[in-house]
Amino acid sequence: MKYELQLWFMTLLSVIPGNIGCLIRRLFLPIKCGGKFMLWEGAHIDHPSLFKVGYNVSINRRSLINAAGEIEIGDNVLIGPEVIIYSQNHIFLSHEKLINEQGYDKHKVIIENNVWIASRVTILPGVKIGAGAIVAAGSVVTSNVEPYTIVGGVPAKFIKKR
Repeated sequence: MKYELQLWFMTLLSVIPGNIGCLIRRLFLPIKCGGKFMLWEGAHIDHPSLFKVGYNVSINRRSLINAAGEIEIGDNVLIGPEVIIYSQNHIFLSHEKLINEQGYDKHKVIIENNVWIASRVTILPGVKIGAGAIVAAGSVVTSNVEPYTIVGGVPAKFIKKR
């Protein structure tokens, strides 16, 4: 019941547009965040108390973040619209049990300082994105990204150093 009330509250807050909406979300959502944190309208965060955000971070419209396994974002990070970041996945090892009865496997996601995640990127559980990296639009990040590299594709692969 408590989680459902949190979802209602977050949904109501998520529709307030612009800088005022960002300010209200920063003040009322249970997120550990630094100054100048912008959570734009339509973004949704599951398990916001396990979500830690640094200074000068912008999470754009309609992004979906599931922080059940913890997510930590450094300073000066740009996250484009409709980005998906998941820190948990379904367990599916047993053939005798239904998948939806096997629980979740949780792994922390870390995005270091000065990173740009372009639009419609998906980041999977356990991934670490190094400082200064860029992830191209539409990529699916399944493994760690080295600092100051550009990656792209499905799955995301090294493109070049920057």
